Amino acid sequence: MKTSFYFFLWIIIYPLLGLTHNPWIYQNSFIVALIIVWVISWFLNKNMPDTLRYERVTAMSSIMEEIYSGNITAFRQRLSRRVTVDFITSLYMGVAFVFILFSMVRGSADDWIALLIFGFFAFSTISRAVKLSQVNNRIKSNPTKEECAIAVEQIYRIDYSSYNNARMHTTAEAMLPPRPRHFKSFQIFSLIIAIVCALFGLFYLVMSVIMLAGNRSADVISGGIMYFLYGSLAAYFGISDSVSCIAYFRNNLPIKRDL
Repeated sequence: MKTSFYFFLWIIIYPLLGLTHNPWIYQNSFIVALIIVWVISWFLNKNMPDTLRYERVTAMSSIMEEIYSGNITAFRQRLSRRVTVDFITSLYMGVAFVFILFSMVRGSADDWIALLIFGFFAFSTISRAVKLSQVNNRIKSNPTKEECAIAVEQIYRIDYSSYNNARMHTTAEAMLPPRPRHFKSFQIFSLIIAIVCALFGLFYLVMSVIMLAGNRSADVISGGIMYFLYGSLAAYFGISDSVSCIAYFRNNLPIKRDL
């Protein structure tokens, strides 16, 4: 599934949990939401393996084609976007970590699990962003297909040499697996969710501005910063995935007969 789908899940799960009026669920809402998202992800991967695999393969194919065609500028721009997103994500996780830590120190909360999870994700995303930035700078210094091939193998764990050898004898479309049944419906659903996610992201951005405007409360300021960072990510992925879905319909790439 596209990233905007999981942002959409996080946005709607918390209000739904509040409707239960269960004190235990309210106190452990983060863990409950995390479990729900994991279960949904597991269910989708178990019941839609061909669709999700085809989505991943087509995404990787577009990356490989940028390198194969020598479009190094596009590949570097892709890496730059990932660096920016990872830095914003790490900031969001870091602010959430500090907010939870302060709440625990003041005795208004006691959520060690959420603290550890946010701390882990903050560290992992900033580490990934630094690594991506180093790779991007290396390509900037040596803008060659060979350097890009090394980068794609390091970042995406893909054997570009095998792709390159196969691509020399056929087209990119011919290398794709058969399109799963109902994939067009899946793309329509993904587009709807992406648009809703983008709108939610813009709503969070507006809310963050309202919260931060003239407010001196540490809790409200930290909450406003979290809203701003989360809204920025939700808006970005919503718009990015919307563009991706629209491009799929616009390009109408020749693909093999449905299974």
